[in-house]
Amino acid sequence: MKKIILLSIVLALCGCAGIFDAPRNILGLSTRDLEAERANSFFQVYDAQYPEVFESLLAIAKVGQYQVFAQDEIRGLIILMGIPDVVDTTEVGIFVTLQGSGVGVEVSSRSTPAKRIVAPVLFDALGK
Repeated sequence: MKKIILLSIVLALCGCAGIFDAPRNILGLSTRDLEAERANSFFQVYDAQYPEVFESLLAIAKVGQYQVFAQDEIRGLIILMGIPDVVDTTEVGIFVTLQGSGVGVEVSSRSTPAKRIVAPVLFDALGK
């Protein structure tokens, strides 16, 4: 019984985020790194509707032959992999957010080369 109480106290002091994020890390679905890199993301705002931009991003990714690893329209997140000239497992996160009357698109990655490859492709295609 004392061990359970001690373990509960340790978990409470350490926080639960790591415990709840562990399954996502194991499955490769954690977005923590991509979220952290949003401060260094490439960003554009478009005068369009949210669903239209989200669907366009998925279509552009397929034309660019990027692998859509994960997508969540509610959270405004698309994760791409298979970026040419970078390691196959490099993730590029696309965050879609409402920005006033427009829609913001952020391209984030821990890999600057991957971000520099994907962002112009997406931004150019969305701008047309």
